[in-house]
Amino acid sequence: MTNLQRRLKKLESALTDPSGLVPHSQKWLSYWDRQIYDWAMDSERRRPAVLFPLEAVRAVLRHADNPGSLFGSIPAEDTTP
Repeated sequence: MTNLQRRLKKLESALTDPSGLVPHSQKWLSYWDRQIYDWAMDSERRRPAVLFPLEAVRAVLRHADNPGSLFGSIPAEDTTP
């Protein structure tokens, strides 16, 4: 592996998050939307396999009003007495 290849690999790893995807791309948003949706719908409330990056949570919450959002499709719980 050449020095340039090592440097490129280091740079690529800095440009991705735990998902391995480039932050703020459509694939990245879809991935985190699915991960957060699956966690929210887990009846056992298990800890997620990967901790959600704060930036991913913010992006999913901003995206929640989009009809294509899985997380946004979760019905709000009725809190009326």
